Amino acid sequence: MLGLVQNFFAAKANPIGVDFGTDSLRLAQVQRVPAGTSYEYRLFAAASADVPSHVRGNPAARLAFFMETTRDLLSQGNFKGRQAILAMPAASMFIQHLRMAKMDEEETKKALPWEAAGKLPIDPQQALIRHLIAGEVYSDSDPKNEVIVMAALRELVNQFLAAAAKARLDVIGMNVEPKALIDCFSHVYRRKMDADQTACYIDIGSSATRAIIARGGQIHFARSIPVGGDHLNRAVASTLSIQPEEAKMLRIKLCHLQPNFDEQRQKREMEPAPAAPEAPSEENSFALLGAANPAGSSSVTPSASATATLAAPAPAALDSRAEAVDQACAPLLAKLVDELQLCRRYYESTFPNKPVDRLIFVGGEARQRTLCQQIAQSMGLAAQVGDPLVRMGRVSDIGIESGIDRRQPQPGWAVAIGLSLGPATTQP
Repeated sequence: MLGLVQNFFAAKANPIGVDFGTDSLRLAQVQRVPAGTSYEYRLFAAASADVPSHVRGNPAARLAFFMETTRDLLSQGNFKGRQAILAMPAASMFIQHLRMAKMDEEETKKALPWEAAGKLPIDPQQALIRHLIAGEVYSDSDPKNEVIVMAALRELVNQFLAAAAKARLDVIGMNVEPKALIDCFSHVYRRKMDADQTACYIDIGSSATRAIIARGGQIHFARSIPVGGDHLNRAVASTLSIQPEEAKMLRIKLCHLQPNFDEQRQKREMEPAPAAPEAPSEENSFALLGAANPAGSSSVTPSASATATLAAPAPAALDSRAEAVDQACAPLLAKLVDELQLCRRYYESTFPNKPVDRLIFVGGEARQRTLCQQIAQSMGLAAQVGDPLVRMGRVSDIGIESGIDRRQPQPGWAVAIGLSLGPATTQP
């Protein structure tokens, strides 16, 4: 009887967030638990697996991998229940901005396939379409809605859902990655100053980079840029005459040799302007990067010791290879920065009263700290590595075998955790 009572009052786990990316599969489940007079979230269960290179380009093999591996991860990760929210695979999703006459929600949904015809690379009539109203704009003095359209072929979505059912998941919803990211970090941003800042989330994945600009939980801009980790790996492989997989491992090795920038989970925000040092706030829920800020910005200035740590060189034996990697990546990095600047200009011309204040790096490639620093410095903005776990309860049974190392920021887990934290916005 006591056990029944304890189970009745036990905190209920959220649905499992399932993020099936190009090179990794991540499952995360959070739980809301009492904490004094309030509550906190804790990571209840997590598991991950790398997608083998030989199945990545084969849609049927990818789905078979997803189905079989998900079953294994569910049994290994001690997940509670089988209810799940899936992310619409980002590599299969197309993003387009439209300006439409102001209509109610139902009329907008009906008009979207016609408005998107010829503007998407797929037939809107054969696609699953989701949209967000970014805000009101004026075009030729007429008020219109800036609409962000996200679409994927319905056939691919149905195949994904069928594979999830075979993996014994009870799918209760499907979300899009931009919304999952904002759902994730809305649990981090709880201060008024956070709600008054505009952040550009840069999600650097394997096959592409996604730029999402949001303010106070409202998404105002989203775009996919066809530059990602795979392109960088191939560039390094070509320069060093090695295989792409070897290039990937080399880049990871060089990344691990960089100073541990979150060793004590302290948060530092840095700019070169000569402002007085300021102690990092425990409320700032990110591991921070050094970046160049525009004059007049109110970011924290690095201490001399922090700057020295950032400048610590890699071991001499790897200096030449590190330089070769940087040179190989430079053209692609320049292209990515140019595209990000175009995104910023489009957004700031559309919403001129809400300029971008900071960059937040997420995705698997965000572990490449130097890459993130170079982007931030080129754009002249304060930058942070987004860590979805900083506000999670520290008491957890999640081991490093899950793919999560809580001694480091975990930007690659933002989508999976956001799916579990936030509400599903679409139904399969």
